[in-house]
Amino acid sequence: MIDWVMRYFPEGTRASRPQGGFMLWVELAEGFDTLRLNRALLGKGVQIAVGSIFSASGKYRNCMRMNFAAKPNREIENAVRIVGETIALLNAQTD
Repeated sequence: MIDWVMRYFPEGTRASRPQGGFMLWVELAEGFDTLRLNRALLGKGVQIAVGSIFSASGKYRNCMRMNFAAKPNREIENAVRIVGETIALLNAQTD
């Protein structure tokens, strides 16, 4: 999944390589709002865990956790592509 994130997400995106488990932590550009991204993904069949829910102080607004368990690879790649395209759309709206 990390290879698809690097392919479909904007340049400068960082993602952790999980030591175990089925979660990927993704960090987007400073100032990007993953809550806005999550809202934009509604109705597209994809959901992310916004980074701010992992901080009592609201940090990590530009981060997200992605789960990649229990789905065939083609569905996971398609979901990552949809998230990447939605990020690009939101970035274009703010430019």
